[in-house]
Amino acid sequence: MSLDNEPSSISPWAFGLGAVVIVGAAMAAIWFAFPGPDTKLRLVAPSGHAALELGELCPDGGCSRVAIFETAAEDGTPLRTGCPLDLPGNTPLFASVIPTWAPDESSVKIAYAAGESITFRKADCTITQ
Repeated sequence: MSLDNEPSSISPWAFGLGAVVIVGAAMAAIWFAFPGPDTKLRLVAPSGHAALELGELCPDGGCSRVAIFETAAEDGTPLRTGCPLDLPGNTPLFASVIPTWAPDESSVKIAYAAGESITFRKADCTITQ
């Protein structure tokens, strides 16, 4: 007895729709399994030629913080360099910040968390990887 020609109670369009739903649900589960950053800010200089991006991810063990200074390279392409950032703590610090850019936009002072501040200088931001 051959099973190749047995009729099915599921129509092809219902099978296709069910497959799409299952694949979509799996993709959504994977997407939402990865946590987003607790804080993600892009602070743009008044001229628009420089920017500082701040990001924090604070799981149970402590916070990972990154700062990226973006300016234009000599050929006009965006140049992104990382800034050293070693701030201890288990809670986000950059939820509310006030940036103050230097007149030449080579540095920016960030006031954060109850009167504390940190200054990012373009010359100090040399991390490329």
